[in-house]
Parts: sequence; structure tokens; C-alpha cells
Amino acid sequence: MDLSIAIPEAQAVDAPTLLKLIRMAPVCDAEADELGAEYVAFFEDFPASVEIVARMIEEAWDLRDVHITLEGRPVVSRINFYAALRCYQESLSAPDAEAYCLEQAEKVGADRGCLERSCLSHCRFICSRCMGLSRDHSAPPMASQFLEIARRAEVDWCPNLRLAKLKA
Repeated sequence: MDLSIAIPEAQAVDAPTLLKLIRMAPVCDAEADELGAEYVAFFEDFPASVEIVARMIEEAWDLRDVHITLEGRPVVSRINFYAALRCYQESLSAPDAEAYCLEQAEKVGADRGCLERSCLSHCRFICSRCMGLSRDHSAPPMASQFLEIARRAEVDWCPNLRLAKLKA
């Protein structure tokens, strides 16, 4: 999966740790257009490079005009993407990633008062009841609806997300 992080040169030059991280990316480049120069870090192996991507986002947290692109699609919410990234990173140290995700989703469901039945989603970032899934006959298939919700939540990239298991 391809991910790129573009940071304006004018902001990156004052952040030596960030520059070091950009140079640690598998591929990095300096690009310029009518908006100015920027450093771009490319990760063709994302999410295998989750550690360095998380550190780069942390270092660039207060910077403006940071652009993250995943599979050619811009990441709209850097904070949502980062939260999902950290969750995935934490799941890597769990003995069972699927159980970890289910546990996280159940905690969120309990906090929201969704105790009467389990959620169709096993991801803490997407709740089938809270996100307005439609079971109407004219509605898109449930898996398609979940995929759109996952995209909006910036978690559609997560290897732990199991959308294919969803049925109507």
C-alpha cells in the first residue's frame, strides 16, 4: 500500500528531527510547484512502516499544510488517521490482533451505551449503529457502506479491518 507525506520545506527546515525522519523513509524527495517546495516521504510498504510514519506525524503535528496521501487518496483528517495508526501499532504487540480490536470496539460501545447487542463492526472507529447503516433494499450492500464509513474514519487501510466478513 502506498503512502506519502508531504511537508512544506519552509516548515520542515526548522524541524531537524522531522527532516531526519523524512530521510529515513524508503524513498524521499524534494518537489516544487507553484505553491512552493516541499519534502515528500514515500512508503510503498505501508503499513509495514507504521513506526516511522507515526513518528513523522507526531513531529509534524503542529505544522500546517502537511499532506498525507494513501493509495492516491488524500487523508482528510490527520488526527483520525493518526488515532487509527496508533491503534494498529498497539495491536501489533497484542497476542491476538483480532481479539484486541474486538476488545477496543467493545470498550467504545460500552462508553456510548451500546450494551444491548454487539456491533457489526469490530473496530473502535466505526460503529454500525452510530454511523447510520441502512438495511433498506435500495441501499448499497452492507460491506460497501462499511467501507465508506471506514474511509471517512481514515481506517480503511488497517490490515486488522475485516470488511469482507460483513453480511447483510
